[in-house]
Amino acid sequence: MKRWTDDLRKSDQIANIYRSDVEQAKVLLDLLRWMGERDQMVFLTDRWERQVFRHAILDAAIEENRLIVLPSRSTMCASGRFDPKAFLHFLAGEISRSIDEGYRHLVLMWEADWAAASREWSTQVAKFGSLLALARIPGGPTIIAQYGAGYWGEEWLASLRRSNQLVLEGGALTRNFWVVSTSSLRAMTATPAEPQADKVQIDETDHRPG
Repeated sequence: MKRWTDDLRKSDQIANIYRSDVEQAKVLLDLLRWMGERDQMVFLTDRWERQVFRHAILDAAIEENRLIVLPSRSTMCASGRFDPKAFLHFLAGEISRSIDEGYRHLVLMWEADWAAASREWSTQVAKFGSLLALARIPGGPTIIAQYGAGYWGEEWLASLRRSNQLVLEGGALTRNFWVVSTSSLRAMTATPAEPQADKVQIDETDHRPG
């Protein structure tokens, strides 16, 4: 039986629309099974205490240090607000740490549902997620942004389906092709850079159909 991870490539960046706690947890388990032995995952969630995450595979992955769980909102809003530049710094730092610990590839999954409480946050986080595919990030991490359908609503979900190059929904991975200006991502990250963030570069070429 074909699985959605059969079409997943390392360094892919995905918008995952999930409709239940069980579906969200299944994506996490699917990714752990897909990962290599020397890969590591960082999962950002504010609801790790839920029963759906009490699973032997997850417990073992944490014990082996193949899975690290951190809070989502406080990590993505370390300065008190969502800052795309700061989040890229965080990502670059996690890649460096993972490599230093002997891992070959980093998978970062972040739960974006906290942002649905505000239209401003929703716009910032959804825009960042859709444009992240244009960033040249050292180490080529695989990135999955999770959006709960019950939090975001159908208007936002339709926008997420259109604006992301890869969309995982209902166990199917859809690869879209679109043209997008890189100037939007450059503008989002135009604040003064810290040394680590200098390693993150923006792709100067557009993504075009085909």
